[in-house]
Amino acid sequence: MMIGIDFGTTTSSVAIWRATGAEMIETVDDADFMPSAVAETENGAFVTGRPAIHQMRRNPEYTFRNVKRFLGREWDEQEHGHFQLAEGLDGMVWWRGRGRLISSPELVAEVLKSLLLAAEVRLGKRATGAVIAIPVDFHEAQKQAIREAAGLAGLRRAELFQEPYCAALAYSAGQRKFSRVLVYDFGGGTFDATVLKIKDGDTEAVGMSGSAQVGGADFDRRLADYAVEKFFEREGEDLRAHQVQMIGVLRAAEDAKKILSREEVADIEEANVAFPKSGLVSLRETVTRSEFELMTADLVTRTIASVQDALTMAGMKTTEIDTVLLVGGQSRMPLIRGLLEDMFGRKKVIRDGPKAENAVALGAAHRAAEIDGRAKPSVMKVLMPTSIGIRVMGSVYHPVIRRGATYPVRRERTLRGAMEDQEQIEVIVLQGDAEVWHENTEVCRFLLDCDAETRAAIALDVDADGRLSVWADGRVVYGELEVAA
Repeated sequence: MMIGIDFGTTTSSVAIWRATGAEMIETVDDADFMPSAVAETENGAFVTGRPAIHQMRRNPEYTFRNVKRFLGREWDEQEHGHFQLAEGLDGMVWWRGRGRLISSPELVAEVLKSLLLAAEVRLGKRATGAVIAIPVDFHEAQKQAIREAAGLAGLRRAELFQEPYCAALAYSAGQRKFSRVLVYDFGGGTFDATVLKIKDGDTEAVGMSGSAQVGGADFDRRLADYAVEKFFEREGEDLRAHQVQMIGVLRAAEDAKKILSREEVADIEEANVAFPKSGLVSLRETVTRSEFELMTADLVTRTIASVQDALTMAGMKTTEIDTVLLVGGQSRMPLIRGLLEDMFGRKKVIRDGPKAENAVALGAAHRAAEIDGRAKPSVMKVLMPTSIGIRVMGSVYHPVIRRGATYPVRRERTLRGAMEDQEQIEVIVLQGDAEVWHENTEVCRFLLDCDAETRAAIALDVDADGRLSVWADGRVVYGELEVAA
């Protein structure tokens, strides 16, 4: 039996499919969700969820959060300065554990193990596989890292499905009328805006945009920076020079952010901040909702720009959207709801209580049941969120499968050498939409036998589950089929 998993930047959850539909499973934390936190104890064991959060004060160096934001990222891509991060031998971002480096997939696997255990307790048996929800613009390295984590967690089968489609499945279950829906999915580390056409339970994406590098964690950081600046003005101590203590400040900022979603004023409070000269000092800074909205206005504006981009891609106006579905914790922010209500109309914007928090997990469970044959298959027309193409010579990037194409899709290109004595050409496969090749994300590179007279064929193939395979002269040079080949 397959289950549905929503692995998020700040929280994660799991759901199963019953005869009556999808339902949430209480995690090991006895709630519908668990913090996506992992802590390494003194004996080298891992704890996850709330136990990891609870030990953060005494074990901040080895309590790891926001792992999803660094998953599948090369060291040169990430923002330096995070003291827990290190460059692995593979050039990827790793984490500093007790006497060793820990890969991001290894930490994600610990969260997945906890979710699998919760499912096993409810089902009375081990899940055979899972549909794991991912952000729209996760690139190939991030997808491979998620699959690696699933394997480490003991999952025999892991299918990746984009988060807005999961939310749409949860929303459209049993719905018969035609509707055009904008899914505004704003989680802890990522944002997606997706325009969908839904009819009789079938879903077609017609526009999408977003960012895998903007989310609730950025709002936490802005509040933390505000508190640190105020503290420096009063005490003359810069907390940013004490990165371990900043972990506690960030946690306090996150708590204040949640309060500001329902109150006009909140305190960012961290007791007993220690300094060698001044001893123990408490941090307590008051912030108003209007101040918070001002300091994060650019982040909110980025999401609204993505909404407009998704509408443009769909060829729709705001008046043509029937429903705006708010998903993810950061979408609770009153400013966000107000802006969307101004754009689309107050009655169109929906945040359906627990379903808004759980829609992705519930939809993933629905998709799992379709794969298992326990639910009626729905038609899902999924779009390519970014282009995939090649660079052969110079700095020119040639998109082969363009953004907005519906997959499954296969595109071929024929190449030949540029010089008479040339025997091979280097082909670099890239993902992205920047004109200059190195501004896109590299998927793979390989040498292709090819001279000025002989032509060679390559093909990019994206299957119905979004898996990319790269073919060169009839053989697979990248993708899961490479092992079989």
